[in-house]
Amino acid sequence: MFFIRAGWEVKDCMKIKFSGVRKVFKPDIVALNNINLFIEKGEFVYIIGTTGSGKSTLLRMITREALPTKGVVYVGDVNLRRMRPGDIPYYRRDVGLVAQDFKLIQHLTVFENVCFVMEAMSIPPKMAEYRASRVIEQVGLSRRVNMRPPQLSGGEQQRLAIARALANSPSLLIADEPTGNLDVRTSDDIMKLLMGVNAAGVTVVMSTHNQHIVDTYRRRVIELEAGVIVRDEFEGSYDSL
Repeated sequence: MFFIRAGWEVKDCMKIKFSGVRKVFKPDIVALNNINLFIEKGEFVYIIGTTGSGKSTLLRMITREALPTKGVVYVGDVNLRRMRPGDIPYYRRDVGLVAQDFKLIQHLTVFENVCFVMEAMSIPPKMAEYRASRVIEQVGLSRRVNMRPPQLSGGEQQRLAIARALANSPSLLIADEPTGNLDVRTSDDIMKLLMGVNAAGVTVVMSTHNQHIVDTYRRRVIELEAGVIVRDEFEGSYDSL
């Protein structure tokens, strides 16, 4: 599986840096505490931990959906705290997000779902259609192009969510529990797709509870517990040895 950059601008994949990051939600819920973390461009990183450990908050920092209470987050050379509101949509063009609940538009076809993401970012219709066709082929949904999400299996819906995330040829892909509700075989198919994206140079950060996936596709493992990094291991397993 190869990540097809369909003729549009190729951007450098992005590195990520957390420096002294603390996040407190009102009234006094500490979601992240003193996070110091560097993810090199082109890495594939698993974020693991129990529910409430801070995984989703950490991902939301990277997508700029949340800001630190203290500390700074850099993506590439950009300090996300200092980013102007008007620049956020442009930043997110280069950050693909695969959400836990897919966020598909139920009444639109596979093709229309992918085009919609680009049209919302003012990509010209002809270019959006070209990119949509290429990325749909890439994720193996060419035979489902005119179907709507309710007609797709769970694995196919996840593939569509990934296609939408890849539509703008991002340098960084954030995947929040992308195999959470899938069987083992379908999860393996999704992981092979994500590994192919990463092999093409895209930085991938993925939160997961799936031990089989982490133990089978060994990559860097960052484990959170109560908002603190308790383990950072290259080619790690789900459980620490």
